[in-house]
Amino acid sequence: MPRKTKDNSKSSAEETALNDHAAKPATKKASSPRKTASRKKSAPPKATTHISDEAIRTRAYFIAEQRERMSLPGDADSDWLEARRQLLAELGER
Repeated sequence: MPRKTKDNSKSSAEETALNDHAAKPATKKASSPRKTASRKKSAPPKATTHISDEAIRTRAYFIAEQRERMSLPGDADSDWLEARRQLLAELGER
């Protein structure tokens, strides 16, 4: 029994109809920024990042553990300050 072959050729009218309905990318309108010399934008006030005491306490604990393991001098106050300094540095504050 002979096999039927598929007809992959389309008429030019069908191709035109398919091309007309193809998805077209959306065009973005170019907006022209208005610049005025009289109005200058002021810098937004810097938001002070609050680091919780719990976060500082936890970091200070691990600093103290490492300091004691390495037999380095120091105390709880210096560990607290170092922990706070590290956390601020990670956030990019200082």
